[in-house]
Amino acid sequence: MQVAILGAGGNMGRRISGALQGDDSYKLRLIEPGERGRGLLAEMGLSVVDPEPGLEGAEVVIFAVPDFIVRDVAADIVPKLDRGTSMLFLDPAAIAADRIPHRSDINCYVTHPTHPPLYSLLSETEPEARADYWGGGLARQAIVFAVAWGDAGPISDQVEKLAMTMFAPVTRSHRITVDQMAMLEPALSETLTNGCIAIIREGLSRVVEAGIPEEAARDFLMGHFQIGTAIIFEQLNWKLSAGAQMALDKARSALFKDDWFKIFERESIMQSVREITGGD
Repeated sequence: MQVAILGAGGNMGRRISGALQGDDSYKLRLIEPGERGRGLLAEMGLSVVDPEPGLEGAEVVIFAVPDFIVRDVAADIVPKLDRGTSMLFLDPAAIAADRIPHRSDINCYVTHPTHPPLYSLLSETEPEARADYWGGGLARQAIVFAVAWGDAGPISDQVEKLAMTMFAPVTRSHRITVDQMAMLEPALSETLTNGCIAIIREGLSRVVEAGIPEEAARDFLMGHFQIGTAIIFEQLNWKLSAGAQMALDKARSALFKDDWFKIFERESIMQSVREITGGD
């Protein structure tokens, strides 16, 4: 399969280029305009091609470019693609925000890694894999995959297989819709989860400022973070103590608005993906 990677020298571009370079199933065309990115690819033993020959005859074009410029890149690239080409985006925001030109003669897919799940990391056998929090090719993770438009049969299966190879080792691929993927990111993961974690981090800073030794506070927090997650997500056959449950119940009104879950409503998600991909 002829695979062109736009933004091949960026963080995500290098991740997937490195994962695919040793697989004989794929012939890569690495497209990277930046000198720094080209240099980093050269350090990996990879060479780049110019956009025009790189796109000509490509069966799949992967958009490994930042959200805030993807609309501009797509506006330039999509009209140049051969009929029957498949596009693969690494984030749902641009598709959900309708930033990508729609051509009925090409296929459009979206994928995203879940990153190695919290408790799955504990089952990894190698120390390096247990510390692979992001999913850099050592720890197992899943992916989500969506058909934005176009073929939902054999071609989509091939592109899904490509996506699983890009983020290997992959345990499974979840087929969902673009709208569902946008609920997962940004709403569930970036808005809610990162928002809560950022507040927890701020709380640690505040108790340290109040005079608690930082090492003691961090040990106490991380231990309770782990056990609280295990109990609440039913990873452990245990229940919160009566006092802990009371504190949790009271925390809702102190920490969250009653309608916090509006972040999952379509209007809120659309506002978020529009902002992520350049506003207006």
